[in-house]
Amino acid sequence: MPDVNVTPFEIEATTRHGDVVRADVYLPKNTAGPFPVVFGASPYQKALRYLPTSGAFPFIEYGPMQLYLDNGYAYVAMDVPGTGRSEGTWDPVARTEGEAIHDMIEFVATQAWCTGNIGMIGMSYYCWSQWNAARTRPPHLKTIAAFDGATDMYRDWMYHGGIPIQGFLNSWLFGSVLLQHQEQDISCTKGHKDRVIFDMYAHPLDDEWQRRRSPFWELENIDIPVFSIGAWGKAGLHLRGNFTGFERVRGPKQLLVVEPDNFLKTQLFFGEESFHAAEMLPWYDHHLKGIQNGVMERPAVRFFVKNEDRTATATTWPPPDATPSTFYLSGEKSGHVQSLNDGSLTEGAPKNNQGATTWAYPDAKWQAGVTIMEKDGVPNHVARVNTFTTAPFEQAREFTGQGVLVLHAATDQHDLDLIVKLSLVKAGSKPTQGEKVSQGWLRASHRREDPSLTTDMRPFHAHDQEEPLEPGRSYELRVELMPLSVLVKKGDRLRLEISNHDSLIADAPMTHWYGAKVGHDTYYHNQAQPSHLKLHERPR
Repeated sequence: MPDVNVTPFEIEATTRHGDVVRADVYLPKNTAGPFPVVFGASPYQKALRYLPTSGAFPFIEYGPMQLYLDNGYAYVAMDVPGTGRSEGTWDPVARTEGEAIHDMIEFVATQAWCTGNIGMIGMSYYCWSQWNAARTRPPHLKTIAAFDGATDMYRDWMYHGGIPIQGFLNSWLFGSVLLQHQEQDISCTKGHKDRVIFDMYAHPLDDEWQRRRSPFWELENIDIPVFSIGAWGKAGLHLRGNFTGFERVRGPKQLLVVEPDNFLKTQLFFGEESFHAAEMLPWYDHHLKGIQNGVMERPAVRFFVKNEDRTATATTWPPPDATPSTFYLSGEKSGHVQSLNDGSLTEGAPKNNQGATTWAYPDAKWQAGVTIMEKDGVPNHVARVNTFTTAPFEQAREFTGQGVLVLHAATDQHDLDLIVKLSLVKAGSKPTQGEKVSQGWLRASHRREDPSLTTDMRPFHAHDQEEPLEPGRSYELRVELMPLSVLVKKGDRLRLEISNHDSLIADAPMTHWYGAKVGHDTYYHNQAQPSHLKLHERPR
């Protein structure tokens, strides 16, 4: 049981699909009801809620329950179908799972201890459950506070740019889910599909199977108030979903992007009472209790600016005063870092047709993915990748919004993968010490864009068919970069890193299946084929 001063009781409901699903109910102590409800749903077994928020237990993502009990809320924790105490078949993030959550929410609303006002809570899978249930429009679901949760399961979780994600999916499925069930009771796995992960890899295109697992395509159904909260450190998994969720829902909405820059920090941040007391509790108080506390007068968009340690505000995302700035890839040596090519990023367009960078893979010196170990044992993530680095900035500039890499590329194979990172290299730091500020991915055979969803600064790839490349032919490839906000100070540099493989150290756990790739790729950066990086920039 979580560190709370009450003992839960269990409830059960039968879903429209005929499954009996169960949840634990925690009610405020020594307080008369009925109560508004904060509601969380996941496959992580409500029986495991006694575990502390810790990197050892990455599935503990429900928030500080006692804070809500102390402030007059009931807390309901549901096992989704086929997990824990709930019957049925576990089918991760399928629409049927959202419908089961819907049915439990409506059952809770009929209970004497519930006011009928229900909001959802939780991060990661709990956040997926929020998007998933909200798209089905339960009448008594009055708001969601969607912290750190993808909306497009194909693009955010299974296939980055069409490249299969391996590291996270394997560790998540077999570690955070199956193993923790087995440790409690092997019978708890009876509803699990034996082929869950194989089903994912059996659908390499964004087909109907994938779309049933992506609330993205039904976000316009959501017209209740939505507080979408992302963390910069989850750019490889959830961050994009918090932005697309904010963009596409139709009701009152706010977006907040917080500081934590990795998975563990994000989990610990969500467990802090101070964050909930300042941000989420007032949101629930307004929408579930009707308290006029000014929460809806907050700016529509708030975001932490990296390298400046401040929270900025805007009315939209991207901010209305953000305009595109262009940096061109160049074969001229930057003289800053030892890499495969040490190219430059310049704001002047190329003036001749000679520029191209060709490299062979796999690189003979790769060790942990693209990372090599220096003699002193320090990992070097850039020595064996292609880099394009700016000169030191002459004045501070803020890049906030979207980014896109337009790369003219060819290969001697029938496909090529692009794994792209944008790093901040601070003045005075070692050239190898870059801080990742954005990233993107694309398999070239998935280059076709959906014109109905694509913008100049954000390509939206259809992923509905594979179009093999003709060896030796150059193609224009547009790579979506994840949203960013960073202040580049005087003397700092930006560095673009391009490869077809991850660092198994720096990029973990969001690493990709390398497969059996052997070949030569060429990136063109000349007057006829001006490969370039475009970033939204705000005036200072």
